[in-house]
Amino acid sequence: MSGDATAPVGTSLVAEQVGAHVLIHARDEPQEGDSFLATLSDGGSGELFVLLSRAARESGSVVEALPDLLRRYSDAGSFWIGLPGLAAAPARAAWLAGMLSRNVYAPDGGFSTRPGAAAFAGHGMGGTGWWRFSPDAPAMLAGVRFPVLRWEHLCPARPISAGPVVVEPIPAGVLVRRVADAPASTGHPASAVPADARFPQIVVGPGEAAPPDAVAEILNRMRDARPSLVVMAPDAAAHTWLAELALRSRQEFRFRPAGRYQPFQALLSQTAGGGDQHVLEISAPPPGWVTAGPRSYRHGHGTEAVFADVVPSGLVLRREDGKLAAEIGPFDPAAWSLVLGSPGEVVGIPLLVAADHLLSGLDPHRRATVRVRVAGALDPEAATALERLATQRPSAARRPVRTTPAPSRPAGTAGNPVRPAAPAATSEPEATVSASLAPRVAVAATDPSSSSARPTTAWSGAPVVTVAEPRRRPAVEVSAEPPAAEPESLREPAAPPTVRQPAQPQEPAVHELEPAVAGPAEDEGPVAPVVLKDRASTTAEQNRFTSGAGEAFNQALATVNAALAAWPSMRQQGGTSGAKADYVAVCLYLGTGETGGAELNDAVRAGRKSGVDGQIPCLVSGLRRLPTHRRAVLRQGRVDDSLEYGAAPGSLLVEPGFLSASTELDVTLPGADLDVLIWPATARRTSELVVGRPISETVFAAGARFKALAVRTDEADSEDEEVDRVIAPRTAALFRELAPDEDVTAELTERDLHVLEKLDRVLARRRKAELRVVDDPGIVSRLTGSMLKFRAETGQSAMAVSR
Repeated sequence: MSGDATAPVGTSLVAEQVGAHVLIHARDEPQEGDSFLATLSDGGSGELFVLLSRAARESGSVVEALPDLLRRYSDAGSFWIGLPGLAAAPARAAWLAGMLSRNVYAPDGGFSTRPGAAAFAGHGMGGTGWWRFSPDAPAMLAGVRFPVLRWEHLCPARPISAGPVVVEPIPAGVLVRRVADAPASTGHPASAVPADARFPQIVVGPGEAAPPDAVAEILNRMRDARPSLVVMAPDAAAHTWLAELALRSRQEFRFRPAGRYQPFQALLSQTAGGGDQHVLEISAPPPGWVTAGPRSYRHGHGTEAVFADVVPSGLVLRREDGKLAAEIGPFDPAAWSLVLGSPGEVVGIPLLVAADHLLSGLDPHRRATVRVRVAGALDPEAATALERLATQRPSAARRPVRTTPAPSRPAGTAGNPVRPAAPAATSEPEATVSASLAPRVAVAATDPSSSSARPTTAWSGAPVVTVAEPRRRPAVEVSAEPPAAEPESLREPAAPPTVRQPAQPQEPAVHELEPAVAGPAEDEGPVAPVVLKDRASTTAEQNRFTSGAGEAFNQALATVNAALAAWPSMRQQGGTSGAKADYVAVCLYLGTGETGGAELNDAVRAGRKSGVDGQIPCLVSGLRRLPTHRRAVLRQGRVDDSLEYGAAPGSLLVEPGFLSASTELDVTLPGADLDVLIWPATARRTSELVVGRPISETVFAAGARFKALAVRTDEADSEDEEVDRVIAPRTAALFRELAPDEDVTAELTERDLHVLEKLDRVLARRRKAELRVVDDPGIVSRLTGSMLKFRAETGQSAMAVSR
């Protein structure tokens, strides 16, 4: 309480000033309402808010006692009486206005008493708002909030239907929800969001997020008030959804994040282009830490202090002399990142101790959703400490698996930027370390000798370090199939990741921490391709892809939005932000650079992950959403460098990657002397998704099988004839794609012969037509090359005739 209590003679009620307002309560009543009045904004112009406690409201004569209770506040210009339903008894309210000789404002229903900048009495509170009663004028509705905030006129007084969503007024601003979701009420989570006098807040969710275009319309209507977004729907907290909202609204906006854990970021901004995010406000510090600056926490003092910078993706630990962390990586509602150090800096024991202290003090939800990554280089002392910890728990050791660095990549186009290339894998001996310091934490660490190749380490329970003997060929296991037993935020890594230590001149020691049964080491041998499962992408994969693709994602998203606007059938298949991430993966596959088809297929064939995390499962999922194409398609190649040309009828070719082909048969590529005509079964058409391209492409799903039917050679001797048009190659290989569950036979079946007849007719028409040359480098790279070239390079059989 901030003022003296006064009471008229003969009553048990007292009036006590709290901040700029007044609380009416019984003498011996437990104090309540202080926090609400303390945060309630000053009405200005002599407006006084009078809150009645529970005991005061239950007093039958409280209205009659108010003139005496408020006598000492006679200099107030008007009184706002916080008595629910007073305006529903207009005679009593008018009598009070006459007795006080002032305007009296009263609600005809309830009003919110949660801490915040305003007392809301509008929709969802059982009434219509605050009514004004004057000594010499009839009653009239004055508004829904005290005080009347400068942005209130931008908010509707009643729910409004806007296509697939409903816009409802709430204390903080408006709730944008889907039509089928529960309306706002006193118990609705959106009603608990405190009002902010500076700007209105647009609450999205809970439940399924409203479409970004619908929210963008509301955001633009309130543009002048610079509204803030409060995301309660997990989908709306994903960068995919927020980036599309930024592109749709064409403005930067602030948002309060929500997820499966309590975020360290209290308020962030999303740039208008859908790209970077920035931290504006931070939450209370973790246990044992204090706030140090606008977006940092501190643990310890002086030279021993460790700082945790809050970035959109989580926290970055650094020493006092370290650089303030750059704001890279968007907010992820499913998990947050704890990064130790910065690239080029040394990570020592103090940062490891601070990380352990931080994690041990967090609540279970934060600990279960953290991803830890070592961005700097572990110094020898820190690396030794991890190894020493491992020897204390030998039974918990796990055999490490090394990741394969990506090879250098060619430069991409301006519209499809290429990430910095990782160094190529070498055959030099290399020690690997797997460490664990805290429960259920996925860690990625940097090799000090290579800042761009980052193997990973799993922190899971007991402190464990294993040092493996050097091997010349790293083991690789990549799968697009997600674990099924646990929620995404609680899953262990698919394979024990590793922290890579610098290679030493001498042979590293071998510490066998746990007996293991294994076959002989394979120092040399063929590389197995990645086996991709045909499934939908997960939210976590979509978020990682959105973050990793960067600006290229935002550029492709504009293409996806245009396609959804033009094709209603695609909107039915892909109206959600997750589906749009899948479609973006397809668009980027049809480009060049590290996200393009050539580079991505190289990664799949080489048995390593693609350059952008999450792209492959999103691409698989995106292709599933596209329409099927069931007419002949065209690929090309060279007779002297093609397994298709040498495939005997009945033999089978398998493409582990994604195979592209042209639906337009009147085209040819520079230097091609072989046509490959395929009759598809599962090819997906991309012409609805991307328009205005040199050709229309189809894409076969990874793992497609193709049965050789025949090789046709034009026997006509036309070398001496003058040809004034572009013609097709003289040689053509004809194939039929097998259905996923179709059995394979070495002989040509009746179905094969029927397809062969149709392909012969297609080939005859093509050889008579005038062709146009397509020399786009990206298209040439996707439509040429042997399906099984990677098998020939590794010495494996190029063809399997039957199974």
